[in-house]
Amino acid sequence: MPTHTPHFPDLLFPAAKRLRHWEGVLMHLLEEQGYEELRPSLVLREPVETNSIRFFDGDHLVALRWDFTVALARMLMRRFPEPPRRIAYAGDVFRHAGQPWEPVEHFEVGCEHIHTDPSESPDVDVELARLMMSVPAVIGLRGGILALGHAALLSRPMEQEGLSKELAARLVWALERRALHRAEEALGDHPAAKRLLAHAETLLVEPDGEASLEALGHSPYAALLEDERAHLQRALTKLQPLLPPNLILRLDLADVKGHDYYTGPTLRLWAPGAQQELAAGGRYDRFFPELGRPWYAAGFCVRLTRMLDLAETRPELFENA
Repeated sequence: MPTHTPHFPDLLFPAAKRLRHWEGVLMHLLEEQGYEELRPSLVLREPVETNSIRFFDGDHLVALRWDFTVALARMLMRRFPEPPRRIAYAGDVFRHAGQPWEPVEHFEVGCEHIHTDPSESPDVDVELARLMMSVPAVIGLRGGILALGHAALLSRPMEQEGLSKELAARLVWALERRALHRAEEALGDHPAAKRLLAHAETLLVEPDGEASLEALGHSPYAALLEDERAHLQRALTKLQPLLPPNLILRLDLADVKGHDYYTGPTLRLWAPGAQQELAAGGRYDRFFPELGRPWYAAGFCVRLTRMLDLAETRPELFENA
């Protein structure tokens, strides 16, 4: 029987047991690494996003929690003059579905690392990547692919060339679809079109670790992105020896999803043949400064709803599914 009754999930016995087990083992993994759980209220009373599930509590418009990062940030801003460094969370979020077959209620487990010293960021990024590398083993996923990207590889060249928001959005749309010809159409006769297209072609090379970084060194923006390239090189050097069996580490230089949110390295965990990532995250250093706090942050979320769907449709990918 299907896990989901669109748009709200009804979990039958095996799926409910699986969800409870996965939440437990993932939270234990995070706790062992010093991440402490915070559980923000399911109901948010502040101004809400347009895709949130809203209702009136008397005369007050409120919303169900639609995103853990936002809910946690509001809690931290109210209650902590200095943030806890390592935060874990588990539970549900609710938001309107983008497609008719997508659920409204999503089950998630995740973590955030907040710090005030930017020099810590490279070590924090590697720490989070190592944690995500541990996810397949603890949930019984037989294999996976961890894709490592960097949001600034596209955002910095676009900023340097002064692309408008509209043009930047069209270029991002094209790269999300890995369609170089669409990128050419989007850029049109822009003065920087030739440079940006050459860079886009570099980002779209087949993910291949060191070879991808070498190709990035030939981009028209190689000098501009020297620090980002070095950051990825250091991460690869540290992570490769730590790879668990059956997990592949790849560079995905064209990972532009969420480019307006992420500011640094990005992480996405895929299962073989999966159409959507099972976990995702990265560095988002603009988030807290925009709220008035000089904090640096990175984190990731394990999308348990997608895990449950995958376990139903592809049980051979899991131990004891």
